[in-house]
Amino acid sequence: MMKNPWIGVASRNYNGSKIIVAEDDWKYIKQFIERKSYPSKGDPKYALKLEVYPQHFVGDIQHASVIILSLNPCYGQDYEDDYESDPEYANKIKNNLELNSTNFHALEFSTISKLGYWGEKLQDWIIDKDSKDKNEILTSLKAITKNIALAEFFPYHSISYDDRCDKLAGKDYLPTQKFLFDIIKNRIKQNDVKIILTRSFKRWYEAIPELKNYENCFEVNNPNKPSLKPKNILKVTRVSVESKINTLLNELNKEVQTQEQ
Repeated sequence: MMKNPWIGVASRNYNGSKIIVAEDDWKYIKQFIERKSYPSKGDPKYALKLEVYPQHFVGDIQHASVIILSLNPCYGQDYEDDYESDPEYANKIKNNLELNSTNFHALEFSTISKLGYWGEKLQDWIIDKDSKDKNEILTSLKAITKNIALAEFFPYHSISYDDRCDKLAGKDYLPTQKFLFDIIKNRIKQNDVKIILTRSFKRWYEAIPELKNYENCFEVNNPNKPSLKPKNILKVTRVSVESKINTLLNELNKEVQTQEQ
């Protein structure tokens, strides 16, 4: 496995602000944010939110039964409020990126009244969800996500993604991107993971060509509004794999069913 560029990442001062960027990425990120054309179209929604810890992947990326692939971590007021409310949250992200923790911290701020983005998406994977109350749904989510990991194509937050971020390292990927791609390639070689693309299919296939022919690689039917409902997940050839996904969900929910007995 490649050297982990997330190990030892610390905040740095830049133009009077503290920002968090992997050391191996910094020269490329610095060049990008110092361009006259940054942010794209002069619109701050495309600016990188470097003041928060990058959320490149979440969960047990090396062993999870399922990896869900997305584009980049989205930044908004709700996330900013949650992030600032817990001084330890950055350390939880850091420990995960350093592969010292497998905690699925994307549900860290989920409550029975506000599941959050990934909680809302993943509740469709809970067996008999409609017969459960809100407490049971949240408990079930925390159980099934022990075997789920999330991965972002680009590690740094923004409100909207800037297409120029695809390859910032001299028309190549950032070192942190290469590290994640290497992990996923190894998982494909081991043939021990199901991978679901929710956003930016073309980017992922270019970065990891092995995905295209991987038997257990699936796509959602609408990347502009991703749904993880089994009926909306397709094989790369756009053939329904609803029965396969339902079998997977039965496996993920075994721990939930054991707890209920």
